[in-house]
Amino acid sequence: MHSLRTFIILISTLLVLTACGDSPSNVNNSDIDTPHSFAGETINVVIGLDASAGGTTVGRLLAKHLEQNLEGNPTVVVNNMPGASGLNAHLHVLLKAPKDGTTIYYGPRSSLGELLQLPGYTFKYTDFTSLGGIQISGLVVYARTDSFTEPLTTAQDAIAQTEPLLFGGMPSNHGRMIISTLGLDLMGINYRYIPGYPSSGNIRAAVISGEVNTGTDAAHAYLSQVEPVLVETGEATPLFSLPMLNNQGELVSNELVSNIPSLPQLYKDVHGQEPSGIKWDAITTMLELDQTMQHVFLGPPGMDQAAAETLREGLTKATQSAAYETEAEQILSYVPGHIDHQRQHEILGATASVSPDVLEYIQANIDKNSGL
Repeated sequence: MHSLRTFIILISTLLVLTACGDSPSNVNNSDIDTPHSFAGETINVVIGLDASAGGTTVGRLLAKHLEQNLEGNPTVVVNNMPGASGLNAHLHVLLKAPKDGTTIYYGPRSSLGELLQLPGYTFKYTDFTSLGGIQISGLVVYARTDSFTEPLTTAQDAIAQTEPLLFGGMPSNHGRMIISTLGLDLMGINYRYIPGYPSSGNIRAAVISGEVNTGTDAAHAYLSQVEPVLVETGEATPLFSLPMLNNQGELVSNELVSNIPSLPQLYKDVHGQEPSGIKWDAITTMLELDQTMQHVFLGPPGMDQAAAETLREGLTKATQSAAYETEAEQILSYVPGHIDHQRQHEILGATASVSPDVLEYIQANIDKNSGL
C-alpha cells in the first residue's frame, strides 16, 4: 500500500510538471510576473563599430536613454569592438557573454553574411536572444549633374545616358550597395561599379571631388551632407529613394525625403505599371532582410527570460520617450524608429525563406559588381 501511494504521488507530480512546461527556456514572456531588476549592475553594450562611426553615435544615444528607462536604474556603458565587419562583436556576445543580460550587442548586422554563408558566419541571427531593432533612415541614390555630355537633372536623364554612371561603392556584398545597384538595374540605368571605399562618408567625399559621380547614402546624411553641398548648388541631383517596410510589413515611401521619387513610383512613372519580376523580388527581399532593421539589440543564446523582458520593455520605453525624440532630432536630425523583438525575430528568420531564384540573382549582382 505504501509503495502504491508513493507511485501515485510521483505520477501526479510528473503530470503537474508537464502541464507547467518542461524548462525555463520555454516560458512565454506573458508568464513572467516578476520583472528583473538591474539595480546596482552595469550593462555593457558591445558595439561592432569604431568609436567615430555614425552608428556609434546612435548607439550611445540609445544607451543613454535605455539607462534612464530600465528597471533598477543600472549603469549602461558602451564598449566599441570593431573588426571583421562586426563579427568580433557578434561572436563575443554569442559565445562569451553571460546569460544575465549584463552584456548585449548593438549595431549593424550582415543578413547577407548569413544568407550567402560568408566566411565567419557559422551562426544564424535567430541563435541570439531578440531584444529589439532600430530602423535607420532609408537610402537615397544620387548623381552629379556635370559629368556627362548632356546634363543629368533627373532619373529619366540617367536612363537615357549611354555613358555609364561611375558608382562609388563599398565591398560589393554590402547590403546598401546591393539594393542601390539593384535599383539602378531595375530602372535600366547604365553604371560601372567602383569599389574600395570603406564607408558612406568616403563615397560622399569621392562624389564631391568628382572621383566618382554616383553614390548612395542614408536619407538623414543625404539631407545634411549631400543636399547642401551638392544638390543646392546644382552639382548633383537625387535619382530615387528606396522605399521602406513598416512594422506591419507594408511598403511605404521614405517620409524624410518625400520630395524625392520613391523607386516603385519612379518605375511606374517611367514604365506605366507597377514593378514586378525577379529584379523587383530581389529588391523587396533586400528590403526585408537588410534595410528594414539595419541595427539590432541582441542578447546571447539562452538569455535569462526575465532579464530579456526587462531589456525589451526598457528599450520600448526609451525609444517612445519625448526626451529621446528631442535629443535624436538635435543630434541626428531624425528619430530612429524602434522595432519590437517579435517583429525583429521575424526579420532575422526571413533568410530561411529566400527563394533560390532570388538568391541566385543577388549573388549575380555581387559578382557583376566584383568584376567576376
